This record gives sequence, structure tokens and C-alpha cells, in this order.
Amino acid sequence: MRPASALFVTAALVAAALYVPATAHADVTNIRVTGTFDRLDPDRVATVSVSAKSASGVTDVRANVRHPSPQGEVHTTLQFERVDGTENDGTWRTQFHPDVETHPGANTLELLITSADGETVTRFTSFVDCYETSITDVTISPKVIDEDRPEVDVRGRVMVQKSRDVAPVPVPGAVVQGRGQHVTTGTDGSFRTTIDGHYPLHVRMLQQGTLCAAAASHRAPTIVKQATETSARMTTPQPIATGTEVSVQGKVLRHGAAGLVPAAGVPVRAHLNYGTSKQRVLKTGYTAEDGTFQLSPVPDESGPLTVVAQDTAFLTGSNAPAGTVDVRKAVRFTTVNADPEPGQYGGYLRIRGRLVGDLNGLTYGLGNVPVIVEFSTNGTAWTHVVTRETFSDGTFEIHTNATTKDGYWRVRYAGSAEYLPAVSGSDHVDVKYRTHIHSYDVSPEPVPKGHDVTVKGLLYRYTAQGGIPGPGANVHIYFQPTGSSEWTWMGAAKTASNGWFSKKFTASKTGTWLARYWGSDTYLGSNLPTDTVEVGYRTYLYAFNASPEPVTKGADIRVVGLLHRFRPGGIPAPGVNIHIYFKPNGSSKWTWMGAGKTGSNGWFSKKFKASQDGTWLGRYWGNGTYLGSNLPTDYVDVR
Repeated sequence: MRPASALFVTAALVAAALYVPATAHADVTNIRVTGTFDRLDPDRVATVSVSAKSASGVTDVRANVRHPSPQGEVHTTLQFERVDGTENDGTWRTQFHPDVETHPGANTLELLITSADGETVTRFTSFVDCYETSITDVTISPKVIDEDRPEVDVRGRVMVQKSRDVAPVPVPGAVVQGRGQHVTTGTDGSFRTTIDGHYPLHVRMLQQGTLCAAAASHRAPTIVKQATETSARMTTPQPIATGTEVSVQGKVLRHGAAGLVPAAGVPVRAHLNYGTSKQRVLKTGYTAEDGTFQLSPVPDESGPLTVVAQDTAFLTGSNAPAGTVDVRKAVRFTTVNADPEPGQYGGYLRIRGRLVGDLNGLTYGLGNVPVIVEFSTNGTAWTHVVTRETFSDGTFEIHTNATTKDGYWRVRYAGSAEYLPAVSGSDHVDVKYRTHIHSYDVSPEPVPKGHDVTVKGLLYRYTAQGGIPGPGANVHIYFQPTGSSEWTWMGAAKTASNGWFSKKFTASKTGTWLARYWGSDTYLGSNLPTDTVEVGYRTYLYAFNASPEPVTKGADIRVVGLLHRFRPGGIPAPGVNIHIYFKPNGSSKWTWMGAGKTGSNGWFSKKFKASQDGTWLGRYWGNGTYLGSNLPTDYVDVR
């Protein structure tokens, strides 16, 4: 119940929030507003006092009384008189009779204090004009409640007293609120409302017209708590990576009047390490109407998860284990590759990559841990091939010759107490049989320009049964002229049933001939054998002679001859060097003795000192146009 005497809100306390003076140099200071208004006084007189100081002197104090209507219009203006002190430091007062029937509720006084310097300072205060209202005779039923019967009927009466010389009377038609419900009083001022016993038993009535606001409470009924039973289970497979959300499901039941029934709206919490000094709440939720709940905690370490159903006003809490989480650091494979591709049957396959983890935005390698190489023909069923350890930076390079089938290759890390397992993506490798070209030859060498050369060789295939000829395969022939870096395809030769191939081409330039079998779905491409063939016009040394024969030791020997070049017809070869070699009798080594240059008629002549029996040889080495000559010899007996 509101007290019979209500003080006004002091203007000095609200001025900072409601009003800022227009100028900072106004000389009216130390303003204090007080007031009294006794609503139960039959005369209903309000008194307002203003005390203030002013260097120039206060010349006028008045107040506009505003009603909180939509326009906030002024309905009364009050004039204050000085009742104490001086105009420089005094107190001004006014009394007035507010009209509760016409302007009920909050009335605002706009105080205007004018000083001799012409400045007017404004302050605000207010009071509520209404009849004293109360809620009486509050009772509740039943006195004992539980979860099955949580509602409480609250009854009472709304009374109003207009002055202290008359008794309170019932208020019909007043609106009373209780936990969101609104009920209207009857002709005798009585009301009845139902309130959920979970909450305080509190009813109130807001200010309505001439009626003041009122409120009343009642002592809560006795609550008989029901026991609960909680079940929980973690459905997320273990182990998990750090930072992973896990799913916890369960149900809370209560022992109600009809036995075990769902407990709705119960707060449930997922605890890690419940009941220990490391206990932490990871997630909170509430049960649904059917008593079920689903929580999604994110554990950052391993340990037991427990779901705790909290105590409520009507229920006693309970708990249940949900399982143990196994939290480990996540790792992954990067840049995993199996090569060569295609692979060679029975040959070495190299699997490379790196096993890494991530911490605070940084990637680090897992060193010296075992990684497993696995193989599958269909990408589903995997078999173990070999296990090796990573290097210190997490990289690995693993070799295996278990390459007998087409299929998929991957690497796997089994994990540890600290790290999760990891599996790489798969890399498919075709396995083919190796091939090789043996006995490769291009002939004749050298060859006159415009003559044929024959390219031949033997293609072998190396299968599971060993090496066998490769029949019916196309072997491609390429040519690269000397001084060039480009290969030109010249044609293809098909291998015979014995694996041999042979093909003729016209010789036009000196250069290198290359053979290549490109392979097939079953066989790898071959090696790339080459053979260089010199091509030019033929030359010949005629009338080669070393004389005299025999010759005295220490005497001169003259070596002579005629070099011819064969274009369509033979012509002498002038101005070229003919190299002379000597091999002593009984030796196998040729020694270069010197060179003689041919004259305009193609003849050459060169003298040497005779020192021992032996054979003399003449040779023209050729150039880009002409082939080297024949190798004529002549034996000389030295005595």
C-alpha cells in the first residue's frame, strides 16, 4: 500500500537527466525542490517549496502544471511567494489543490526561476494524483502443490480509500494482473486468478484512472518435489578431432502420480569430468515436451561426459553418464603421389608425400611415425604392402616393387594416443610390361648421299613369363640432322613374328636415326636407341705407294697417292689433307706421322725417314659433303 504522504521528486536530482540550462553562466544556483502531498488528507492540498541562490537576485518563481496527456498541455499555472531569506538566497513556496477527477495520474511541474540578469532557469518535478488503492484478503488454494498440480488459485479484493475519514470501499471493474493473466474485479471488488506455482505468488494492479497502483504477495505454497531419472548417450563415433562437436541425446523422466512420465522444460547440462576438481560445463539445454534432449558440446580434451538434470522448483535433479570422449589432434596427408605412371611390371614404384598437423594456424610435420602403404584393385578392399617411418619433417618416400596389377595406391596413418588416424586420397597407377629394342643398327655406315640406309632392330617384351619377341608392333623411326635439335618422323616399321623390324630410307644428310615403340594398353614404350650415320659423296685413294722398297734405314721414304671424289663422275680432289699413319711390324698400334695436302690434280706426296719395317696407311677423313676415303696400305722393308 502506498504511504499516505508522498514527497515530490527533488528537482536537483533529476535536472541533469531532464534539463540542461541554456547558458553555462546563469547565476541561479543551488536549486532544491521539495514538496508534500497527502492523498488521504480530505483537503488534498499539495505544497511545493523551492530554495535557490542568485547573485543578481531571484525576481520570479512560477510553475506550469502539465498533465501526461498526449499533448502534455498546461492545465494550471502556479505562482510562488518568498517565505524565507532574501532574493539572493531564499525559499519560495506555493500551495494548490490538484483536481484528481479531472487530471488523475502523474502531473509534471515545470518550474521557471527568473533572476534579475534576465535569465530563466527551468527545473522539473512531478507527483501522482490518485486515490489510495489496496489489494486485500489475498488467499491461495491449494496449500500443497507438485509437478502434476502446479497451479495455484489466488483470490483477493481491490479496495479504494479516498480520504482517511472514510472507510475503504470495493472497486468493481478493476484489472488485476498475475503472471501475465488479466482478470477484472466483480461488483464486490473481488477477483480470482490462476498462477503457476513455479513462480512467486504476486498480483498487481497498474494505476487506472483515479485509482493508484497496488500490489500484494502471498507466501508460496508447500512444494512436494518429485524425483527424476536421467538417461544419456553420446552418438558421435570416437575418437574425434579437437574442436569437433559431439551429439549427446537422452531423456529425463519424473516420478509422477501416474508413475514415470516425461519431465518437460528441465535444464540439462553436459559436464566434462563431472564430480572431479576438473569438472566443467560444456553445454546447457532444456528437455522437450516428451522429456528428450539433445546437446552438442565441443570437448577440448578427453574424459567422461555426464549429463546433469538440474534441480527445479518441483523436481529433484539427477545425472547419467553419456560416455567417454576421446579427443585427439587431427592430422592429414598432403602431396601424396605414386610414380612413375604408368608403372612397370615388377619395377619400382615410388610413393611420396607428407603427414602434417595444424596448430594455431601453423602447419607442422609429424616426424618419425609409421605410415602404411596400401594397394587395392577396386579402390574398396585394401591390402597392406609396406610400412615405413616419416622423416623428421613429416615427409616420406617409400619404394616397392609389388607392381603386378593395375590399381589404387594410398598411405594410411594408424594414429596414436595423441593423434587421430588419417588416410590419404588414392592414386591410380596402370601397370604395363616393359619393352626394349635390342640389336639396333642403321647401315651402311658411312653411306653415299642418295643411297639407301636400312634401319633394323629386335623388339622384346618382358612379361610375367620372361622376355619374348614383340610381333605385329609399329616401331616409329625418327631422324635428326647433325647440328639440329629437331626430330622428324620418317616412317614406321612393323615387327615380324620374331620381333625383328627393318625399313629402308634414302640417305640425304649426316645425322642420327632413332627408333621408338610407343607402347599400348598392355606394354610400356621402349627405350630410345640411336645410331649416327655419316652421309656424303664417296672418295677413293688411288695409286697409293710408299717407296723405295726395300729401303735403307735412315733413308727417305716417299708416300704418294691420288684422291678422287665421286659425284656422278670421278674428279680429282685438290687442296685437302691426306693423313699418313705407320704401324711397325709386329705392332697393332697405328701412329700418325703427318699429313700431305693434295695438289690441283688430286695428287699428294710426303717424305718420311725410314726407321723400321712396317706398314704405311693413307686416309682422307671426309667433311660434310664428302665421305672419308678407303684405307690403302703399303708394306716397306727397312734394312
